[in-house]
Amino acid sequence: MKKICTFLLFAAVIAAASAFAAAPALSASAETENDEKYARIVADGVYFYSSADETAGLFILPRTYFVKIVGEAGDYYRVRYLEGYGQGAALEGYCRADEIEPVDYIPSVPYLDYSITVTYRTEGGGISPSDSFLTEYTVAARYYGEFVYGSATCYYVRIGDEAGYVPAAACSVPDYPENTEHTQTETPTPAPSEEGKSFGTLNIVLICVLAVVALGAVYFLFRPAKLAKNASSPYDETEDVF
Repeated sequence: MKKICTFLLFAAVIAAASAFAAAPALSASAETENDEKYARIVADGVYFYSSADETAGLFILPRTYFVKIVGEAGDYYRVRYLEGYGQGAALEGYCRADEIEPVDYIPSVPYLDYSITVTYRTEGGGISPSDSFLTEYTVAARYYGEFVYGSATCYYVRIGDEAGYVPAAACSVPDYPENTEHTQTETPTPAPSEEGKSFGTLNIVLICVLAVVALGAVYFLFRPAKLAKNASSPYDETEDVF
């Protein structure tokens, strides 16, 4: 009898340990660690700053696109923009934390990759009357955003290895599409399925049953010695009295 009880005890303990060990493993496999953090530009007039200071605005970020968060500085996030879009394209600066919206996913198209044309003039070098006094050149420039100073509007652009401002009047009008990725990505989190709930309940019931079996086995192993039987007891001498 004791051998059977010992077997039940060990079987219950091993089964219960296996059930508890399996649960964290399932949870861990469902989690995905993500070191990259992005934030969406949800409003107009959100500035990209060269430092964590409201007087250090470089340009207004295009609404509906994203910046990559790489740190914090008081009321600001330290962010990167246009990272991975060609040599010299990436900028690191700051955004006000209350003006951008962190998201829990990695956008497939986080930045606006857009170019405009810039037209500028130089003095002509010809000596004949037919030579133009001014010569016009048109070049492509990577567009970052606009900057408003009083009544003047400029665009912050990169041409070759140089980045700076050009008058809006000398540029083609920016006409880029909005990023609609967030409207496709942000879907309500589905409620746990009934199947999942049943599986969890089954685990709890199984563990409880195994615990009861283990306690019963302990009782069988360590129960007190049998009481002396009364002479008039109706039970047969070969039977156990519990």
